[in-house]
Amino acid sequence: MSVIKGLLGLLVGATLSTSALAEGTVLVAGSTGQTGRLIVTALLENGFNVRALSRSAERAAGLGDGIEPAVADVTNPSSLSGIMDGIDAVISAIGGRRPIGANGFEAVDWKGNRALVDAAKAGGVNRFLLMSGGSAGRDGFMHTLPIAPYPWKAKAEDYLRQSGLAYTVVAPGGLRDEPAGRYGVRLARRVDYVVGQINRGDVAEILVASLKDNRTIGKTITVINDETRVPDSWRAELSGFPRD
Repeated sequence: MSVIKGLLGLLVGATLSTSALAEGTVLVAGSTGQTGRLIVTALLENGFNVRALSRSAERAAGLGDGIEPAVADVTNPSSLSGIMDGIDAVISAIGGRRPIGANGFEAVDWKGNRALVDAAKAGGVNRFLLMSGGSAGRDGFMHTLPIAPYPWKAKAEDYLRQSGLAYTVVAPGGLRDEPAGRYGVRLARRVDYVVGQINRGDVAEILVASLKDNRTIGKTITVINDETRVPDSWRAELSGFPRD
């Protein structure tokens, strides 16, 4: 039994070591959104190449120099064919804009993320980071109501966890349009999540830091700002955060 455990440990270690990135090309889905733009910037500042996925080539190109625009629609899985060629990791920051319809929560948060996970697997991309929501998967009326985003985000999380990909789920509270580093950040397991807000800039930084650290694989991390904590102290906590 100890021999089997040792072999399993080696296999897991090999998987983790090949899934941490310090460079390479990252596909950002939702790249032209408010948080997606900050993710793109953080990736570039950390030396990554970025393929910006958008339904509009013009909007993706508007992100600035050094961006490779990629036109596709996550609600149309066939449009994702070949989109993962040359990609080392995926960060999904997509989200529905309304309760129902073509751009609704079910179509985007659930089925859109499912299509991205399937495309990543088909394209041989092993590393996938999902920006979800702190309240996804929680009990209660608003968290299970089909016209709210939370149950659909929870379905996407579960699908990713069961996909076999090296995943990290970063689940923020309510998003504020402020930069990173103004306040501390509270990292918590979903069961310990306390409803709160977080600056979009902090979420972007946490996602990119998670991409660079293989010890975040297999983790679902809820995040909110906490003014009692020192800004950036979360970086020391990230690698030791418990796995799912």
